[in-house]
Amino acid sequence: MPELPVRVLIIDDESDVCTFFKRLLTRAGYAVVTASNHPEALAALDGGPFNVALVDLKLPDTDGLTLLKAVKARQPACEVIIMTGYSTVKTAVAAMQMGAYEYLEKPFDDIAEIERLVARAASSGVSPTRGEGGSEEWAEVAQGVGFRVGKTEAMRQMVGLAYKVAGKNISVLIQGKTGTGKEVLARFIHAASERAGQPFIPVNCGALPENLLESELFGHERGAFTGANQTRRGIFELANHGTLLLDEIGDATPQIQVKLLRVLETGEFMRVGGERPIKTDVRVIAATNVDLEQAIRDKSFREDLYYRLNVVRLEIPPLSARSGDIPLLAEHFVQQLNRSIKLSPGAVELLQQYAWPGNIRELANVMRRAVVICNGGSILPEHLGGTFMYGPSFTPRGMGAAAGPDGLLEGDKGVEVLLKSYAQGRCLEQMGDVELDRLLASLREAEAGLLAVMARKGIAPPLFDLKDSEAHTIRTALAQCDGNITEAARALGIARNTLYRKIKEFELSE
Repeated sequence: MPELPVRVLIIDDESDVCTFFKRLLTRAGYAVVTASNHPEALAALDGGPFNVALVDLKLPDTDGLTLLKAVKARQPACEVIIMTGYSTVKTAVAAMQMGAYEYLEKPFDDIAEIERLVARAASSGVSPTRGEGGSEEWAEVAQGVGFRVGKTEAMRQMVGLAYKVAGKNISVLIQGKTGTGKEVLARFIHAASERAGQPFIPVNCGALPENLLESELFGHERGAFTGANQTRRGIFELANHGTLLLDEIGDATPQIQVKLLRVLETGEFMRVGGERPIKTDVRVIAATNVDLEQAIRDKSFREDLYYRLNVVRLEIPPLSARSGDIPLLAEHFVQQLNRSIKLSPGAVELLQQYAWPGNIRELANVMRRAVVICNGGSILPEHLGGTFMYGPSFTPRGMGAAAGPDGLLEGDKGVEVLLKSYAQGRCLEQMGDVELDRLLASLREAEAGLLAVMARKGIAPPLFDLKDSEAHTIRTALAQCDGNITEAARALGIARNTLYRKIKEFELSE
């Protein structure tokens, strides 16, 4: 039995557009049906299945978003390509967020690209079931830049949208809390774009004083200021034809915001101390962990710059909303450091219960420290650090239970387990001096209560001391890091000066 041709529905009120697509796609072997208004479109959809629908965003009696909903309601497997000629890119992107496959901008200049787009959309409708790394067309690019997307549906949809807009020469605004991976997402967008072979340059707008940031972005002429002994090109020149990531854009000063707006509007800038404009072709991606709309209301961020940057907005969910991805991510970070070490089920459970205020960056640091401290082939709960058994943002399922008759928490994750883990010398809280001292005071109080209960029950007191266990943990970390103070401090999650103080306090130096 011969294979049925791919069926394409064209919905546009301009007869010339319908004729153009019918001739183009029929010649390519597709079966094409056209409709010029809402009733004709619904009648066509009820008349048989379609693989792809090309829908004009603006029609006399309806709009593309309404038709998109109608197509998806009647034929969910049909991929919709939105056509727009009204400079309404934001609306077209909104359509993609609602389920549209892609959008085309009028006039249609690249016929070969249209044919490729329709072919991709037609094959997408019969793609196999997704899995991690899945069959999505973005999977290979994500793997190439080390972007671990995971299985969370919201995350996968966001990455799918990022992949689709990557090929468009439009600005992207990435929003997400600290440590969620905004720069990795920006690198993914660059790698999926036509600029992939050109430079990708990130710059942190909050890391430099205003005068240095201006010189960093736009460069300077010789003699422009004291110390400017030679002409220096800025990032907008170095990133020409490539991608520039303006990280923490919310921290840019009003003066820098004005200059950025001019570059985005005109594609031109001047070096500090320069007299002639320089043209640049840069794709700008901005990233922030602050609410820019609130910043606009507070008069700390320019509204016109916001609209220039926010052509497409991508929001990265926090790690706390991706608990199903935590085992995969944790295993990935462990394997980067030591492929022979595995995660125990107990450690995985604690990782998934933690709130992760530092998001993926915090997870990476925790796993790095656990690998250093682990002295076997499996990372156990006590290797993760005290935060995971005793911390203000952590509430394991057993901690909410009512206290037993002896005043101890029921379950296996109470204070008793915490104290035993310290006795074994396998965990150290990742916090500063003040927080660490507060935790140790709380532990000593808990230890006193536990010893009182054990005395009433006639149980011999345990032979351990918190100070000794802390010293043992530091000694172990130093040994694992071959005495390197910087590496040991990073593994323990404390500052170098704190580690020096502890070494002196416990007389651990040779």
